[in-house]
Amino acid sequence: MADTNVTGRQSRALTKYRATFAAALAGLALAGWMIQAAYEQHIEVLRIGDQTGERLQMRGLIEQEGARHGQR
Repeated sequence: MADTNVTGRQSRALTKYRATFAAALAGLALAGWMIQAAYEQHIEVLRIGDQTGERLQMRGLIEQEGARHGQR
């Protein structure tokens, strides 16, 4: 099949390929953005956990070195 027709326009197959490629790139960009957003939320959850742990330590409700378990 030729890449162009008599008017100089590209064939449907090439146009479909480009549309599919553009959609794949858009999907990849969206996936990258979602991973970055999830990572930022994860960091925020860790930060909140650290702050909570510090508050509990200041109130004497947990030990400084973490949980200590008795021998089994």
